[in-house]
Amino acid sequence: MRLRRMSLAAVIAAAGLGMLAPMAQAADPGRAGGACAPAAGDVPLPVTQDHGVLQAQVFDRQVPDPSVYAGRVGFVWAALQSAQPQGVLASSYVTAFRNAPARQYTPEWFKTNHPDWIEYTADRTTPAWEFNNQVYTPIDIGNPEVRQWFTSTLIDPAIAAGFKVIAVDNIGVRNDFHVSGHYDQAGNWVQQFGADPKDPAWVADVLDWLRYLRDYAHARGVAVAFNLTFNGSLHDEFQDKSPEYLAAIDQMIDISDIWLNEQGFTVHRVENVVDDEWQLMFDLLRRHRCKPSVVMNKLPTDYWNQATPEQRQWVVANYLLYREAPAMLETTGRKDYAAFNEIPELSADLGTAITPPVRRGPTLWTRLYREGLTVVNPSSTQAADLILPAGTYTDLHGVQYSGRITVPANTGLVLKKS
Repeated sequence: MRLRRMSLAAVIAAAGLGMLAPMAQAADPGRAGGACAPAAGDVPLPVTQDHGVLQAQVFDRQVPDPSVYAGRVGFVWAALQSAQPQGVLASSYVTAFRNAPARQYTPEWFKTNHPDWIEYTADRTTPAWEFNNQVYTPIDIGNPEVRQWFTSTLIDPAIAAGFKVIAVDNIGVRNDFHVSGHYDQAGNWVQQFGADPKDPAWVADVLDWLRYLRDYAHARGVAVAFNLTFNGSLHDEFQDKSPEYLAAIDQMIDISDIWLNEQGFTVHRVENVVDDEWQLMFDLLRRHRCKPSVVMNKLPTDYWNQATPEQRQWVVANYLLYREAPAMLETTGRKDYAAFNEIPELSADLGTAITPPVRRGPTLWTRLYREGLTVVNPSSTQAADLILPAGTYTDLHGVQYSGRITVPANTGLVLKKS
């Protein structure tokens, strides 16, 4: 341990940052130490970077000129076209359990042509509409005929159009839309899932479906990007009755080539993700830190720049705390969703990381970079003191810090050495 600490001190000193004052430290929750090795395989993945903020674009229907991506965006989730600027990888959109975006296949079409493909709730009459959207029909993903139709109708045309990634949306570990079963070709009811949204049969079906989609895409030299949104506030409910919840999330992320998480550390609300919910999200991201990922942080305002400076800096501070080279960041308000946002905070660049994330004391997390450090206090109630390395540091909005500082609860700081 002595030699390891001396080596770390030497690296930090060489970077001109000195040492943070000794405090209680916790190990990084990543699966292994060290930098992420380049991904091996035969499918295309986004070009990564080991410094600054690598952005993603989620939907692009409000981006008239994709040349704005150059040098800033590595991946477009659900692009309108496969052609993109050099270095930008585009994906084509489908949903996991319904026929979006093929609107021509209406619920009436399914009732007429394939009534045995439709999934219903427990009343055996109401289709298991997702988000109460009655345009797209919930379909039986375990049916081999459905799978063949899904790939030939929704995926093959996208591959033919030049897309190298298939973006699969709305994948749920929970059966939140109450899929119960379907009718067979003879009109007999087939019960598939119980009333508990945590039914293991549902998880098993979803895992099998995701493996099928991945293997189908890989056989054609194409990657898959799964929207697997983790909701930490549900964790206790799952742990009480189904400790396999996090294991299922981990398996689904492992199956994916690129992972999109819409929850992030803001969740479209004024209150940030804090306390135990924050810890669950942070640990999940660090466990999968070498997986190409997009973490979206939706803010509660119409536009990103209308949110408070504190919340905007919170987003970037968390990104720099958990990120490794394959991690991408998407940030948006309500009305600039699907637009390319000129966000000054996303130009933050502290150089490359020289330590993993380190927990200091009961609440505070820090990570040293060659040109500064990122600091996150995810407690909702408890402030924390920190002694900065020698020198003066400036945050993303021009505020300067030096010496001993107090980091308020629910605060993130990106501090560049002046």
